Amino acid sequence: MANPPKPWKVEYAKSSRSSCKTCKNNIDKEKLRLGKMVQATQFDGFMPMWNHASCILKKANQIKSLDDVEGLDLLRWEDQQKIKKYVESGPSSNSTAVAVNDCGIEVSQTSRATCKRCNEKIIKGEVRISTKPDGQGTKGLAWHHANCFVELSPSTQVEKLSGWDSLSAQDQKAIRALTKKGTSTARNVDTQENKDLLQQSTSTTGTKRKKGVSGEQKSKVPKVEETVSGTKSPAEGNDSELEQKLEAQTKELWAIKDELKKHVTTAELRVMLEANNQDTAGSELDLRDRCADGMLFGALASCPICSGSLHYSGGEYRCHGYLSAWSKCSYSTTEPERQKGKWKIPEETSNEYLCKWFKSQKAKKPVRVLPPPSSNKSSQAAIGLSQQSKGERLEDLKVAIVGLSTESMEEWKRKIEGSGAVFHAKIKKDSNCLVLSGEMDDQDPEIRKARRMKIPIVREDYLVECIKRQKKLPFEQYKIETVGSSSMVTVKVKGRSAVHEASGLQDSGHILEDGKSIYNTTLNMSDLSTGINSYYILQIIQEDKGSGFYVFRKWGRVGNDKIGGSKLEEMSKSDATQEFKRLFLEKTGNPWEAWEQKHNFQKQPGRFYPLDIDYGVNKQVSQKKNWNGANSQLAPPLVELMKILFNVETYRAAMMEFEINMSEMPLGKLSKSNIQKGFEALTEIQNLLNGSNHEPSVRESLIVDASNRFFTLIPSIHPHVIRDEEDFKSKVKMLEALQDIEIASRLVGFDVDDDDSLDEKYKKLRCNITPLPHDSEDYRLVEKYLLTTHAPTHKDWSLELEEVFTLERDGEFDKFAPYREKLKNRMLLWHGSRLTNFVGILSQGLRIAPPEAPTTGYMFGKGIYFADLVSKSAQYCYTDKKNPVGLMILSEVALGEVYELKKALYMEKPPKGKHSTKGLGMKKPQESEYAKWRDDVIVPCGKPVSSNVKSSELMYNEYIVYNTAQVKMQFLLKVRFQHKRQGNKGE
Repeated sequence: MANPPKPWKVEYAKSSRSSCKTCKNNIDKEKLRLGKMVQATQFDGFMPMWNHASCILKKANQIKSLDDVEGLDLLRWEDQQKIKKYVESGPSSNSTAVAVNDCGIEVSQTSRATCKRCNEKIIKGEVRISTKPDGQGTKGLAWHHANCFVELSPSTQVEKLSGWDSLSAQDQKAIRALTKKGTSTARNVDTQENKDLLQQSTSTTGTKRKKGVSGEQKSKVPKVEETVSGTKSPAEGNDSELEQKLEAQTKELWAIKDELKKHVTTAELRVMLEANNQDTAGSELDLRDRCADGMLFGALASCPICSGSLHYSGGEYRCHGYLSAWSKCSYSTTEPERQKGKWKIPEETSNEYLCKWFKSQKAKKPVRVLPPPSSNKSSQAAIGLSQQSKGERLEDLKVAIVGLSTESMEEWKRKIEGSGAVFHAKIKKDSNCLVLSGEMDDQDPEIRKARRMKIPIVREDYLVECIKRQKKLPFEQYKIETVGSSSMVTVKVKGRSAVHEASGLQDSGHILEDGKSIYNTTLNMSDLSTGINSYYILQIIQEDKGSGFYVFRKWGRVGNDKIGGSKLEEMSKSDATQEFKRLFLEKTGNPWEAWEQKHNFQKQPGRFYPLDIDYGVNKQVSQKKNWNGANSQLAPPLVELMKILFNVETYRAAMMEFEINMSEMPLGKLSKSNIQKGFEALTEIQNLLNGSNHEPSVRESLIVDASNRFFTLIPSIHPHVIRDEEDFKSKVKMLEALQDIEIASRLVGFDVDDDDSLDEKYKKLRCNITPLPHDSEDYRLVEKYLLTTHAPTHKDWSLELEEVFTLERDGEFDKFAPYREKLKNRMLLWHGSRLTNFVGILSQGLRIAPPEAPTTGYMFGKGIYFADLVSKSAQYCYTDKKNPVGLMILSEVALGEVYELKKALYMEKPPKGKHSTKGLGMKKPQESEYAKWRDDVIVPCGKPVSSNVKSSELMYNEYIVYNTAQVKMQFLLKVRFQHKRQGNKGE
């Protein structure tokens, strides 16, 4: 979800198009309006629900803090004071009486409702009062205990509430008594007395509240002194002086703005801003604000980081430019640099007001006086924070965190407890939420427990905002969305692309192909500084039978089907192509031809970026393709192996595990180009994490920028800033897996129109795979190797051999032959990998990470890694109890002269005269039990024993070669993991 703004926004209406959500009448241009910020359902972001300011200020307890209002200090001084007075007056002010038309009163018929004031249950039989929350029509009623409602709005005439006449005489008497006490001593009344009065008066048919529940409870609203000393402290004197300066400054600014409104056109404002090198975008009111600021204080200099334009907002000057094409600039300052010299007016202007003003302009400009960061703190203290309800206090926040290192966890613990909130090392019964940092791990016990207990899982920035604003915020805006199987989109591929199912034309239409042009694109945009994570799908659909053409578009937030929309429009072919190209240019800032021809396409700031997608496997396919192997000419064990290799759900599960967006990229393969660019973004992040060439703030901005690029290229449900090494390594592994999924999709094809049999798919692998008889000598040797070389620390699972296959990949023998002859030191060694990688491994062999891949994560450099203990390699199969079958490779590796090391050392290749690297572990197979295969290939099939290697950082041996021709795959093993505990996280 986009980063939540402040709860309220205030401004003078920029047009007459908006209407008040309370009174339903239009809001005239330049009238004061207040907007409640809500998550938009039609796009990825927030939008204001506008109201006349007067309509909001008639209601009780709407704005709880001046800090909750964006744009307050840009208003006229009189309007600022109105809102300030409303907030400071609290719930007991006569001005906050709730409109009786928005309320109802009744005896509660159940005990299900919760009081919005105190967050306690309203017991069956108690009198309760309803309000319409925030003036939002009939979206749902907010219920209150009668005494809680009186505290909120003591001046409301309860006798006029809907439902009053249906109350018993006894209940009416009790409510009247409450209101009398509320109006006379609203600040000091003991709410327990009110509760007792209500309990005595509840209808005889109802259930009385138990004294044990609330007998000891104190007043829900902190009491304050009725009189405040008239003597000002030094601090109050300073506040008063600052207040006077702000008032004078605001009136002076508005005097200039009023004159500009009278005498200067919008076009002239833009020309004047341009003459002073200021931003000329925005409404007439925005232009006036900028001109008035420059005329009074001087023209602003550009942003020192990105050279963008600075605008005044919320007590500081913020940059509205872009750090790069992928990220907004986050620079802000309270001491902006101003251009030297006077504020300029256009040289050719004949505007009398501007000319007169320019002549009277002072050479020395004053410095803008800024309001303090929390201008309402003193007033909040004066009223004892009476407007903050119990459920919003920071001390009521009880939070557990998952996904952080011990050091980071301790740092957060200090911050949380220092702010007054409660830190839980693990989830407890009274935990409010679980904060997630980094990746979502579905197997994490705390995440599983949170889901079981229905505790909200929120992003880390929830804590940041709570501590910053000193209150417990609602969880809804910060919740991490989860995507289940229901979010899968099924596709039908016709020709070279697929019609989106949301168009309703999957069965009757196809994507328009005109020569080399395929009118189908998926756009993505991820910006972590704003929280945006959006997609936009654009297609031209042609009827299969007929001459109709349709432009279809669908947009929304990645991984959240509740946000977004779609549109389908019928038009002629020429109009459809023209509209498609117009929309593409609007969304990306580039002509369609630039992307289509892969020529001169440049990512534009704040715009979408297209993804190369070939729609691939999906859930519907696996149901349609039921390969039972009845007609196959392959041996039964090989049929079963092919079913594993081509199982749609295996690939789908891998994509879900890596949190790749499945809803709008239904297991479609990203192109090699996208994956390569993803590697490049990770390499840039690695250099930033390890380097010290930048100031910390600049470095952080650049890391955010590279993370934005990564998650735009590789759409993810939970994009985040990649800051630590573990997270970084997981992204490298993800891209490696995506490479193999891309190979599998391109090689054997998983789309609906692909009717290849298992036999035909097997042929496409171009690798002869032959099952070994279980009584053969080779099978028994492989089985012994597997059973004897299980490392002692890998206790979470044991291994059971099910099948062994010999391998002969096309061309591999010939490439390996020179090294077999030249390098005498050859061993049969283990290599494990995910199931999704094996179509790529069998068809292309074991490969080395590409040049664009980062160097982190490879202990001894980019090479092919092997082990002499089976469990060392088996852990990389990433099986679990639900999916216990894995595949492993035994390869003949020509090691030659070995470069031995006891700790990690990155290298492109071993030193001259060496052909491979060996990481020396503290355990190794017993050499006396080694066997020979085909006379001269060493099989280290001895049980693990101490290696007597001292001071090594490695537990077990690792072998690395840097040339794929030094490897010949010999055996493929189908292995069943017998898991003793959930997961597979060996060392």
